[in-house]
Formats: sequence, C-alpha cells, structure tokens
Amino acid sequence: MKKYYYSLLGIIGNPLKQSMSPILHNYWIKKNKLDYHYSKFQLDSIKNIDKSIKGLNIKGLNVTIPYKKKIINYLDKLDKISSKLQAVNTIKNNNGTLEGYNTDVEGFSSGLRELNNINTKKPAVIYGAGGACEAIIYSLIKEGFNEIFIINRTKSKAEKMAEKYNNVIVKNWKQKDVIRDAGIIVNSTSLGMIGYPDVPISLKEVDKNTKIYDIVYNPTETGLIKEAKKNKLDYVTGLPMFIGQAQESFKVWFNIKPKINNYLIKKIKSKIKTT
Repeated sequence: MKKYYYSLLGIIGNPLKQSMSPILHNYWIKKNKLDYHYSKFQLDSIKNIDKSIKGLNIKGLNVTIPYKKKIINYLDKLDKISSKLQAVNTIKNNNGTLEGYNTDVEGFSSGLRELNNINTKKPAVIYGAGGACEAIIYSLIKEGFNEIFIINRTKSKAEKMAEKYNNVIVKNWKQKDVIRDAGIIVNSTSLGMIGYPDVPISLKEVDKNTKIYDIVYNPTETGLIKEAKKNKLDYVTGLPMFIGQAQESFKVWFNIKPKINNYLIKKIKSKIKTT
C-alpha cells in the first residue's frame, strides 16, 4: 500500500479575505508540535479538486461558501451528519480516501449555549438556505424547536431544503411579520460579511425575548448585531460557531480537541474588524 506523507492543511472557498481559519489552526498546530501548515486556497472552481488534494497529499481541508454542497461530488465517503445534510465543511484525506464531515452542527450549538432562556415553543427564523442552513436546522431541531421558518431570496432553493423536514416552512423574503414573535432569528447568509450588504431587516417590532444569532464573525458587529444591540435583544455573534466548528475539524484530522485560551481569543479579535 502506498505510504502517504502530509504537511499541508487549508480552507477552500470564495471569497476568503475574511477567513481567520489560518490563525486558529496554525496556532493549534504549533501548540501540538505538529509538522503542518494551514493555508487559504481561494478558488473560482473546484473542478478536479479531488485529484489536487490527492496529488498534493493535502491532509485536510475546511470548505466554505460557495462549495459546501458542490464538494460532495468529489468525495469518496461521507459521515452520517454530512450525508443527511448533504453539506460538507471538513475533508480528511485518509490515505487517499477523501472523507467528508460536517462540524457546523457542533459549531452552531456552541453559539446556542451562549444564549439564555431560548423559547423553543416559538418559531425559529432562519435567513438564507445555503450550505450552513441545514446544519442550523439540524441543531435547532435537536434544541427542541418544532417550528422553523426559512426566508430566502430564491424561494425554490429553500423549498427544496424544507421538503426534508416536517416542521420547516418557507416564508417570503418580504414577509417581515414572521420575525415579530420568533424564539430566535438566525442569519445564515453571507450578508453582513466584509464586502457584503447587511441583512435588510429591522428588529424594532421584535419581541424583547427573541434571541439573535448571526453566524458571520468578520466583522463581529454586523448590521444585524448592531440592530440587536440597539433594541436591547440578547444576541450571539458568529465567533463561537467559528471556533467550535474549527475545534471539531482539528479533531477530525488529528484526533485532538484543541484548547481555547484568552490569548487565542484576543489574537483573533485583534484581526477581526469590529464594524
């Protein structure tokens, strides 16, 4: 059997300017005395990506916008969660076999744990139907939500996702009244990210116990988070999800769950724009 030697890890997606993944992973690599380096690979296409990964003996990759679903066609094997969700954010090259994992579920749950007294009897509202959306649905159902609304500009895309779940309903992008009495509102889109416009919603009429969760972490204060603060709503930024999913990815690659410390948090925050 061919012996594989690895020294490279990374992230694929487009855009990647905002990604702080190299800071996290290279810190953990150094702390655990591993002979690896983590890099960004901004790609306009992932055609033949499987051949590139195997040819370069890349140990593992994170996958972000817009390739979390498209990447599946190039993988040899999926774990249980990524198979169900049909979305992959972590690849492990296991001696030439490309295995797909979804660590967004655990990452999103990390952020939920920072919110107090979430009312799961009220509906959850998710903006967006991209690669992260289904991991969020999965997490919210596990949390106890029985009614979940998806709002997406391309309604047909949201409808295709909702077909898999009895308790997921698609609402119109302009149907703003659905957020008024929500238990939680989640932005799963790239809106609010550096270089993108903000989510076009007002939280002025939202119930004061509604929780706000923006999975965008760069900048930490997106327009949605600013709106939440202005209306004195309990919120969480995308930072806990970002760190949580990264920890799980590192564990997939090395069977080590890396530690978080104040130095690392400060290092990340110093690189992230606050507005």
